[in-house]
Amino acid sequence: MQLFKRIRDIITSRLFVTSFLILLQIIALILPFLYLGMRSVYIHAVVGFISTVISLSIANDEKHAPFHTIWIVVLLAAPIAGWPLYVILRHNKQAGQASRRCATVSEHLDKIPFGGFQPDSLYACKHHPFHREMLHLARSCNAPVFTSTITRYFPNGESFFPVYLEKLRTAKKFIFMEYFIINDGYLWQEVKKILTEKCRQGVEVRILYDDIATISKLTRSFRRELRNMGVQVYPFNPYRAAVDSFMNYRDHRKITVIDGVIGFTGGINLADEYINKIERFGYWKDAGLMLEGSAVQALTHTFLKSWGFVVKEDPMPQKYLIDKPQNADSLVQPFCDSPAGKVRAGRDTYSSLINGAQRYVWITAPYLILENEMLNALCLAATSGVDVRIITPHIADKWYVHAVTRSNYRALIKAGVKVYEYKPGFVHAKLIVADDAAAMVATTNFDYRSFYALFENGVMVYGRDVIAQIKSDLTETMQQSMPYTMEMCQHTSRFRRSMRKLLRIFSPFL
Repeated sequence: MQLFKRIRDIITSRLFVTSFLILLQIIALILPFLYLGMRSVYIHAVVGFISTVISLSIANDEKHAPFHTIWIVVLLAAPIAGWPLYVILRHNKQAGQASRRCATVSEHLDKIPFGGFQPDSLYACKHHPFHREMLHLARSCNAPVFTSTITRYFPNGESFFPVYLEKLRTAKKFIFMEYFIINDGYLWQEVKKILTEKCRQGVEVRILYDDIATISKLTRSFRRELRNMGVQVYPFNPYRAAVDSFMNYRDHRKITVIDGVIGFTGGINLADEYINKIERFGYWKDAGLMLEGSAVQALTHTFLKSWGFVVKEDPMPQKYLIDKPQNADSLVQPFCDSPAGKVRAGRDTYSSLINGAQRYVWITAPYLILENEMLNALCLAATSGVDVRIITPHIADKWYVHAVTRSNYRALIKAGVKVYEYKPGFVHAKLIVADDAAAMVATTNFDYRSFYALFENGVMVYGRDVIAQIKSDLTETMQQSMPYTMEMCQHTSRFRRSMRKLLRIFSPFL
């Protein structure tokens, strides 16, 4: 009886029904080409020629290069189904319109100045070891460098959550929240109690959440209940029964802004596993960052970009971009990343920190799916004498992603990179620290999806105190981790190595 109920719940769920309808549309679009191709040798030859031409075009296209190999394999191996599928997914009208609208909102907001050191005034930081990285982010991503901001680092969800609730209770004007995952449980109920009270007090509350990431986690009444409270709540990029390649672009950001003065970000979503209230994959190791002061404007700016795109209205940035400087002299540089933009801020920042490090660069990554450029950068840094260390999970949340992660170990270890697997559980923190001079707390994973298909955000910090805290946290994490050796790589069975190589072909989609 329980099994029947579970099957019924699955096949009547919005996720299953919507996915099934999309699959039917794709089949209906491809079937005529399959039928014609089988009926006529000439049509089959023409389709093969078209697929070859498209493959050559893809090979010479620099945009979305990591995905080219898979498309070329599909087009040449199954040309009759491949080229209509390519046209549908890569040249989709709806996706193009959504991308242009997203870019238009970003460009509109980027024209509005909001404090900090802009590129032309960054000469004040010219003696900093990572001055070039500051300048690149400022110029390419409209990411000013701020002073007058207090930063507080949290090494896990348990230390993050009480402070998060405490600061939510202080809200007087507005609360903005943008999250990849919201899951009903203890954490969300505690947050919801505060939001209910704040709505009664007249505080403006806005929430954005990713629709696909939460589709099986939230009840159908979730939005209605919040709207009845007075909360403005919208799903990001709703999952619809339409063939739309923009559906692949998800909102992976984690942002809370309180009155434009206090901001939170990092890897922590609004679900119980992130504070270890429930156990998933052992101990959940994450990290968060609180900003208080001028730099919060950048988090507000990022949220308003998403809001303008989703709600299709003027986000009125002048009303919410508040500069309330604090007595602090450390440098902070929040930034955001968008697949609709031309710059890959997350990937470029990781790469520039790895290439710019002189003494050491330490990284935590839940997933280590490396494109050749990033793999070469890590190996080159290690062979050049830089102390390169990477911490990944020992307990995986996705076995196939973990297999691809481990497939990179041999090349890294051979070059001198020290690889650790966190034995107590799952590392979800996305951290990088270099030379005691720069660190990043971000939402961006070391994988293709984060670099090319997800809306992300991060904060570069250049203050010694916070960097020391992050380095200390990573040192403690390594003490709880297992060093992965070349001997372990060599003892991997031939079958397992072959499976990992096969999975690497599909790594852009993992």
